[in-house]
Amino acid sequence: MEDRRYLPNDRAIQQLVRLRSTVGTIVMTPSQFKDAHFSPLGSFFYFSEQNIANDPLTIALAEREKSNAFKTLSTIIFVSTRDSKGFSVSGYIDLEQSLRSFKTVGVKSHPWAEIFAGHRRLEPDQQDLSFISWNNGKVFYNDSDNYKIIPDAVKGLSFLYKGDGSILTIEKYITEEHSLCTFIESPKHGSAVIYDHRIRRKM
Repeated sequence: MEDRRYLPNDRAIQQLVRLRSTVGTIVMTPSQFKDAHFSPLGSFFYFSEQNIANDPLTIALAEREKSNAFKTLSTIIFVSTRDSKGFSVSGYIDLEQSLRSFKTVGVKSHPWAEIFAGHRRLEPDQQDLSFISWNNGKVFYNDSDNYKIIPDAVKGLSFLYKGDGSILTIEKYITEEHSLCTFIESPKHGSAVIYDHRIRRKM
């Protein structure tokens, strides 16, 4: 506290702290602190075995959690909602990869613990398979561990499942009666569509 008299403002103090200017003390930035204190849940932790929010989307995802982890089912989630600023966003999320990333990395994925607890909305973002910000028209595509993006001018957006080579054509899932396509209206998360793919062989 004595040093505060010789520094111009709190911002300067924070900069010095980040540069480890405090003698004999190792300090971290807020992001480094969060990384260091994150305790991985582990691959054998399942939200479906915990108390989860009574929401149709949350319940549907919990029902698919273990099947995705065991590689008997692969699920893509389409979500159309509003971001924290109130702008419309939509995108496709690889459920298995996103859950696995959260359980082992935590800070680099969707906040699944808060989502399953009902405290946060599931919002797609630029790290997902596909993301559209309707406010500025920006579109992002990313391959995941499980899927390769296949844009097709005729068939529309498709996903190639890397494990067995199957192609999931979104338009076909939507326009035809498909037992593995589920439409959900969630009071919390907005409109969602769940696309399930039964894996032909266990990975």
